[in-house]
Amino acid sequence: MGVAEVINQSNTPVSIEVRKFDPQATQNAPEYFHGNDPFKSHFMNALSILFPEGERFFIRSVLAYRDQIGDPKLLSEIKEFCAQEAQHTLVHEAMNDLAARHGYPVEKLESWVRRDLRRFSKRGKTSPWARRAALAMTVCMEHFTAILAYQVLTDSEVTAKGLDPSVKALFEWHALEETEHKGVAFDVYQATNGSAFFLRFAMLWATLFFLLGLFVNLTVLLFKDGSIGKWSTWKTGIQFVFGPRHGFLVRPFKDWLAFFKPGFHPWKQHKDLDIESNTQSIGAYLVPAVS
Repeated sequence: MGVAEVINQSNTPVSIEVRKFDPQATQNAPEYFHGNDPFKSHFMNALSILFPEGERFFIRSVLAYRDQIGDPKLLSEIKEFCAQEAQHTLVHEAMNDLAARHGYPVEKLESWVRRDLRRFSKRGKTSPWARRAALAMTVCMEHFTAILAYQVLTDSEVTAKGLDPSVKALFEWHALEETEHKGVAFDVYQATNGSAFFLRFAMLWATLFFLLGLFVNLTVLLFKDGSIGKWSTWKTGIQFVFGPRHGFLVRPFKDWLAFFKPGFHPWKQHKDLDIESNTQSIGAYLVPAVS
C-alpha cells in the first residue's frame, strides 16, 4: 500500500491518554542516578536534553498540517498527541534542571538544539518543502522514540538495573505515552499525501541528527565531570550501548530497519505491549486527575 492511498484515516488502535507526571519527582535523585555510573547516567541525561525542544518541534510540525485532516478521530488524536508531548517537555525540563544544578552546561546544549529546530520550523512557514521535511523528520523521530520506548518497557536488564526509582518511573511514563501516540504523525503524513520514498530518505537524516545530538551531549557531559578519559567509563558505556544482546541501541535495530519495508506502519510493531499494567507500576509518581 502506498503512503498516498490512505487519506484522512487514523490507524491507532488504542486511546491516547494524557497522564501528568509529577515534575518534582526526580529533584532528589543523585548526580549519578543510574547505578552510580557516570556513563549510564549521562547517557540518560543526554537523551533528556534532546527532548524538550524536540517535543516542541514535533508539535509544530504536526499542527502545520492539522487543517488538512478531515477525520475527526485523527483530529482528536492530534490534540492528545500535542498534550502528551507538552507534558513530556515540562517534565524533562525539570529533570534537566537537576543536571544543571550539578554544574553541567544544560542550557548551552539545549540552546544548540533549539537553534537548529526553530530555524527548521521557521523555514516551514514559507517553504512547502521545508514544512513537509519537518513532518517527515517528526515521523522518523517518533519511530525512534517508539522503539526506544519498547526497549525501556521490556528490557529492564539494561535500562533499569540500578536506576533511581523516580528516574525509572519518568522514562517509563514517557515510554508509555510515546507508545500510545506512535502512529499519529505517521497517519498525518499519510493523510496529506506524503511520499513513502521521501520518508525513508528522511529516516537516514533523522538517524544521523539524533545520534549526532546524543553523542555531542554525552561527550560534553562526560568531559565536564572529568570521566571522559577513564577506561572504566568507556568499558561500561560500550557494553551499555552496544552490548550484543541488550545494548540500548542494538536491540532496537531490527525495529529501525522495519521502517524501510513497504507498507510499514508503527502499529504493525509491538501491539502486544500491556499499557495498563505498565501504567499501574508508575502510579505513585502521577499527579491525580482533578475531577
